[in-house]
Amino acid sequence: MLPEALELAYLEDIQYLEQETKMRYVTSAERIGIRKGIERGRQEGWQEGQRELLEQLLAARFGRLPEWVSAKLAAADPARVAGWARRVLTAESLEAVFAEVT
Repeated sequence: MLPEALELAYLEDIQYLEQETKMRYVTSAERIGIRKGIERGRQEGWQEGQRELLEQLLAARFGRLPEWVSAKLAAADPARVAGWARRVLTAESLEAVFAEVT
């Protein structure tokens, strides 16, 4: 926290720089938010890619997939998708891929 006089001078300097360079000042909080948003987008994209790949592998192995498979994949967390992916190569049936392990 700056003393009031310094804070006003700081804000005036920023405003001057913005006008001179036609750049908008991005606060530290905004930069952090932008970084978090980008990272979250990457993570969600990666997870969606894993689901799509598993769906393609399942279709290649077992043929046309029933609707319940897409519903399960859409609702699954990444760890569950990874577990199912490990079973694709060894499971005897589509149902066996999704069977609960006890």
